[in-house]
Amino acid sequence: MKTRSFIIALVAMSCLLVLSAGGALAAEIRSGPTALVAPGETVDDDLFAGGGQTVTISGHVTGDAYAVGETVVVNGSIDGDLIAAAQQVIVDGTIGGNVRTAGATVTINGTVGRSITGFAQHVNITSTGKIGGSVTAVAQTLDAFGPVGRGMTVAGGTLQLAGPVGGPVLARVETLSVAPTAQLAGSLDYQAQQEAALPTGSVNGGVHFTPAPQQAPAPEPVLNGLFDVGSLIGLVGSFLLGAVAIILMPRASARAAELGRQQPWQSFGLGLVALLVTPFAAALVAITLIGLPVAFTVVALYVLGILLAWPAVALVVGTLLARLVRPEAPLPVLGCLAIGLITLHLVTHVAFIGPLVVFCSIVFGLGMLTQAARRWRRPSEPARTATPVAVAA
Repeated sequence: MKTRSFIIALVAMSCLLVLSAGGALAAEIRSGPTALVAPGETVDDDLFAGGGQTVTISGHVTGDAYAVGETVVVNGSIDGDLIAAAQQVIVDGTIGGNVRTAGATVTINGTVGRSITGFAQHVNITSTGKIGGSVTAVAQTLDAFGPVGRGMTVAGGTLQLAGPVGGPVLARVETLSVAPTAQLAGSLDYQAQQEAALPTGSVNGGVHFTPAPQQAPAPEPVLNGLFDVGSLIGLVGSFLLGAVAIILMPRASARAAELGRQQPWQSFGLGLVALLVTPFAAALVAITLIGLPVAFTVVALYVLGILLAWPAVALVVGTLLARLVRPEAPLPVLGCLAIGLITLHLVTHVAFIGPLVVFCSIVFGLGMLTQAARRWRRPSEPARTATPVAVAA
């Protein structure tokens, strides 16, 4: 969860940088594991800090401050704006301009002279925090205990108002809570799942409540999604992919199917090893720049193998079923492929056992393809198990 939040923060940070007022041509740059502006130190310029775990600004920055890290802490003062992306952004000092931030948690304990724009899971304006301008935020939870000089525009999950707000409040949330200590000088326009209980005198302007649209429960899929459009598209796509492979490589397809029938356990074991080991092997090779082309090739073959594994298993299943039903008159190979795919499609939509069948089929099919590739690389070895299959419409 922390990694995902930090990635989201970095993406949002790029947007904030674009939206921020034009950057300075020259700036102070601080980097390292703990980028620091020490107490009593003055940076008479814009500041770019990051590249490590913690960014701490305890001194004075006369321009704007741009900070990226796991944790960004402002104990000192910034005359301009603070633009920050981190898992935790904590403002204990004074920001003369705006705060534009993205992260998992944004906490304002100090003073912000102008406005806040935030993208976070939790935005917390504590009772000691003070916002001179407005608050615009998208957050799962926003708590406003300190004073906000102007209005608020909030979208997200939960909004809790417990301090004075100098302008109108526009909220699109799931839940709104207004404490008796809240004093809204303007209007309150909110959308929520339920109407909030407003203490007497807490809102000086008009109040407009819009119930959030109730989402109808998703209908149960028919036959566990057997006839869903996506599922049927996957079925047709698997047939086309398998048909192309059979037409272009008939001998290799026959070899893989025959190996799967004659050596099922060996194919399954080899497929399990290939499924689990290949990504780690590609990652190790990719560490060096020289190995990057090899790693990309391995990954491409790995993905192609997983895609072909499903029709490969279907060909084996369809061939076995055709031999059981019509042993005297074998079906064309594409007919066997279609029967196998339909059979797998039916079985994988059986409750509880479907996911297990999918996993085992991919492992088994990957092992079949790996064995066939090994035999292909050893042409001198007698092909005891490979029986060419004629392609028939």
